Amino acid sequence: MQMTLSYTVKLISVAFALASVGLDTTKAIAQTIYPFNGNYDTRIEIVPIDEELSQSIELATSSDPEAPYGLTQYEGLIYARTDPATGALNFDTNPATFGLPDLPPGYIVFEGEGTDNKLRGTATATATLDRENLTGSGSGTLTITGGEGIFTGATGTLDFTQVDRLNPDPNVLSLEGDAVITGSIETVPEPGGVGTLAGVGAIGAGLLLHRQRQKLTKNT
Repeated sequence: MQMTLSYTVKLISVAFALASVGLDTTKAIAQTIYPFNGNYDTRIEIVPIDEELSQSIELATSSDPEAPYGLTQYEGLIYARTDPATGALNFDTNPATFGLPDLPPGYIVFEGEGTDNKLRGTATATATLDRENLTGSGSGTLTITGGEGIFTGATGTLDFTQVDRLNPDPNVLSLEGDAVITGSIETVPEPGGVGTLAGVGAIGAGLLLHRQRQKLTKNT
C-alpha cells in the first residue's frame, strides 16, 4: 500500500510537470521581443485644412545598408495643428484629437520589398519650425498595433527624433529630413497556438492520471 501511494504521488508530480510544459512554452513564445533601430530619409507633404489644421503625408526610405527586418520604407497619414502663439506643431493620427472626427483616421505602415514583414500603428509627435533658417526638429512616439510576417500580432512602442529641412519656396509646403527610430516590438502568439500547447500538456497529464486510477481499481 505504501509503495502504491508513493508511486501515485510521483505520477501526480509528473502529470503536473506535463501540464506546466504547455504553459511555460506559451510564456516563452509571448515574450519574443524584437529590438528596433533604424534610420530613414523622410519627405512630408503638407495639405492645409484651415489656418491652424493640416494633413501630412509622410514617405520615408531606409538610409541603412540593411533596414531592420527588411522594413525599407514607411508611410503615414497624420494630422497636425499649429499653435498660433508659438508656431509649434502637434501631430496625431487620430483626427478626432483636433475636433475632426469625420476625416479618415491616420496611420503608419512599415514594409519592404522582398519581405512579408509589416508593421502598423498610430503616432503622436511635436515639432518646431525655424522658418528663417529653413530648419525644423521634432520627436514623438509610434504605437505599434499589429503587423504581418514575423510581426503578426505585434505590439510595442517606438520613439523617434527627426531633423527637417524646409523647402525654400514658400508656395511649396513640404519638408525633407532624417529620422532615427528606436524601441522594441513584442509578438503575441495566436490563440490557436497557445491552446494547442497548453492542451497537449493537459491531455498528457489527464491520460497518466486516468491510467493510474484504472490500475488502482484492478488491484483493489
